[in-house]
Amino acid sequence: MSTETRALARVERSGPVAHLRLDDPERLNPLSVALAQAATAALQSCEDDPEVRALVISGAGRAFSSGGDLADVGARVLDGEPWARLDVMRRLQRLILALRGSRLPIVAAVSGPAYGAGWSVALACDLIVAARDARFCQVFIRRELVPDLGSAWLLPRVVGTLRAKELMLLGDEWSADEAHAHGLINRLVETREDAEREAMALAQRLAARQPAILAMAKDLINRGQSLSLEDLLKLEEQSQAIALGAPQTLAAMRAFLDDRDDGDR
Repeated sequence: MSTETRALARVERSGPVAHLRLDDPERLNPLSVALAQAATAALQSCEDDPEVRALVISGAGRAFSSGGDLADVGARVLDGEPWARLDVMRRLQRLILALRGSRLPIVAAVSGPAYGAGWSVALACDLIVAARDARFCQVFIRRELVPDLGSAWLLPRVVGTLRAKELMLLGDEWSADEAHAHGLINRLVETREDAEREAMALAQRLAARQPAILAMAKDLINRGQSLSLEDLLKLEEQSQAIALGAPQTLAAMRAFLDDRDDGDR
């Protein structure tokens, strides 16, 4: 296993799986512009490495992420020009877009707080594993802010509009058990170490699949949420035509047909 260190983001490699850690543990990994940029750059380095076929993302220490770094954001916007407010949001949003648009299947391993923008980061991943101590909160309203980093788009698609409004307008915290009961996480385990192990196991399973097929499937699912059925079917037919021509797919189909023929004898 090799390790690469970047400011506020750390990447470890285990075979075809990369593990990206948000790395500001003393401050509970708040999402500052610097951390978001470091994580986006680390993700891009994984994207650019053809040996990487899946990614795990977690927070170092006792939190996934406590949310947006108000000290950093405040320093950038207080007494600043109006454009600075848009600039800071766009810098943070790039991480969400990079996660959603990545060719890699991404598994979040969540322990401790996943608040506000930190929860958005987890929602932007493809699968979520949570430890029993994980806590989820759309904390924005408590800070007199509106939901950001895609929460208002991502969360209703998981729990429905009414439940998302409850979480966002009241700002209540959900335990890992509540999140699991409402389908917000895929796996619930006991400890932070268990969460990272389970996330790595899922990522290893994903890494064993054809990268192009997984990337197209992920794209279909993500884009399908905002497409009409007709437009989705057009995208689907194009993607499936590519998949049906892949050597691995053709070999799998031949093996299936051979096994069926053997069973008939």
